[in-house]
Amino acid sequence: MSVLEMKMPSPGESITEVELAQWLVENGDYVEIDQAVAEIDSDKATLELPAEKAGIITLLAEEGDTITVGAVVCKIDTSAKAPKKANTSTGAAPIAKKEDVNG
Repeated sequence: MSVLEMKMPSPGESITEVELAQWLVENGDYVEIDQAVAEIDSDKATLELPAEKAGIITLLAEEGDTITVGAVVCKIDTSAKAPKKANTSTGAAPIAKKEDVNG
């Protein structure tokens, strides 16, 4: 199993702590690389924390926690395979409905 520890990045010079405002994913979710996984608040801005790799995420911090820059906030099991997506091809249905409403 290959696990990446994601550390809290520095949102800017002189900032040593941030608040984990909100997780955008659930513990155990499969995340894609660069997918926003959390929102963090600093003194200056609210930023999104992107996944550094794709895999199954394990959350290590709670919403509302004050986190030191460089601390590990989650782990991503990069050896996990993407779940198979159910065949939910609904492209034609909304178009047909729209035509029915407008036409």
